Parts: sequence; C-alpha cells; structure tokens
Amino acid sequence: MDTKRTWGFISLLLGSVSLLWGGIAFGGLLGQSMVTADMGSFIAQGGGDYLHAFNPDHAIAEVKNRYQYIATTGLVLTLIGGMMMRGQWGKRW
Repeated sequence: MDTKRTWGFISLLLGSVSLLWGGIAFGGLLGQSMVTADMGSFIAQGGGDYLHAFNPDHAIAEVKNRYQYIATTGLVLTLIGGMMMRGQWGKRW
C-alpha cells in the first residue's frame, strides 16, 4: 500500500469533514448572533453582576474565531491531501 496515497486520502477526508463542520457552524453563528443581539438589551435591563459583565459582541467574536480556526484547518488539510493525491486517482490499490 502506498503511504503517500493513504495519508493523502486521510487528509482529504479530515479536511472535508472539517470544512463541512465549519460551514454548518458559520450558518448557526448567523442565527446565534441575531438572538444574542436581541438579548443584549434584555440582559442590560436585568440584574446581577454577571449579566452586566456579559458582552454579546465579545461572545460572538470568540465563537466566530473558533469556527474560523476549524474552517481554516479543514482548508489546509484538504489542500495537503489534494497535493498528496495528485496523480494517484487512476492507480489501483
């Protein structure tokens, strides 16, 4: 079995899953940001120290940053897998 071909295929699979996960997460982030923005005024009117310390924009930025890492990792893994698999598709195992 060809090691380069095996690792290229594994890298393509992991990269594709990571890109899919990042795309779904970004779609969910759009809805979450709308809900968090609507809840911002409600939280400001509530009581308690934690509620006043909570910043909806900061929370959204943290989640967006995490999902960007996931999507970027997926893109890099897919590119590495694609380079490793170049010319390997027609060969038999």
